[in-house]
Amino acid sequence: MKLIVDVMGENPVKKIINGLRKFKSIHSDVELIILGNENEIKNTLTDKDQFTIVNCDKAVTPESHLPSILRDKETSMYKGLSMVQNNEADGMLSAGYTPAYVTLSHLLIKPINGINKPAFMSYVPTSNNRGFIFLDVGANINCSGEDLYQFAIMANIYSKTIRKIENPAINVLNIGTEETKGFEFHKNANELLKNDKSLNYQGFIESRELSSGITDIVVCDGYSGNLGLKALEGCLLAINSLLKKEYKKPKNWLGALFSIGVIKKIKKAFDYKNHAGAFVIGLNKNIVKTHGNAKDKEFFSALCMLYDSVKYDLTKKIEDGINARSK
Repeated sequence: MKLIVDVMGENPVKKIINGLRKFKSIHSDVELIILGNENEIKNTLTDKDQFTIVNCDKAVTPESHLPSILRDKETSMYKGLSMVQNNEADGMLSAGYTPAYVTLSHLLIKPINGINKPAFMSYVPTSNNRGFIFLDVGANINCSGEDLYQFAIMANIYSKTIRKIENPAINVLNIGTEETKGFEFHKNANELLKNDKSLNYQGFIESRELSSGITDIVVCDGYSGNLGLKALEGCLLAINSLLKKEYKKPKNWLGALFSIGVIKKIKKAFDYKNHAGAFVIGLNKNIVKTHGNAKDKEFFSALCMLYDSVKYDLTKKIEDGINARSK
């Protein structure tokens, strides 16, 4: 297996490389191809490191204009996706500029036949450790009911294949649980999902229930999904900051001493860095995105997500699942 890692994000390579080392220590048979500034990469490596380096001095940035993003074949993002397109690698992970990554992935890799729109799919931890798959979390602002239905099918296949859930529960994110609530595309998605008896569809779900762990898959448009995901991350960061602030007060030291074990478990369970990959699901190849400011921990968890998708031939299973419904 060959996996491409585009390290041209906000952080220098030295903050990323330990995550790649950890991944290689577990999956020594995988060839990691690092795209980035060759000199900077080499300065962080030791004689024991076994990585393939492809030199790229250009990165796609938020200041890059769409025409130049599509034309400039020397950026690390364009080079990496081209290598995947040409079967020189089995998948790619990038921390680069998200809109450009989605656009170039769609252009170079292309969607699976029958898929209208690829989606960003993330894993979200919950209070009961069940966790759920959340999509779309930012790839498509405008979605139809058919799009949400396809998101559910793809996430259902992912959950069965990768997460080993026999009959994943599926919900549509909405402002209420009543079938009369929401926009027209919510109601259309609801009807399509209800009529597909092969899916374990449970109806609408409100955002306040997301962290409770009552479902396995939540589908929505990319605008709502991105807002929801960032709101969840922000709440967790705020709670973490508040706990740190309060436990630093002398009057709370004794309480902190007795509860430190519980706090550590909670922090570990909700640490987004352990699930920092967003799968661009619905493409013909395995493409994963992580945060622009991702460090070693985030790159490791995102690489594990990419590895599993290649190992279990996820794109082929999704293609078969979509084709079976069109017959």
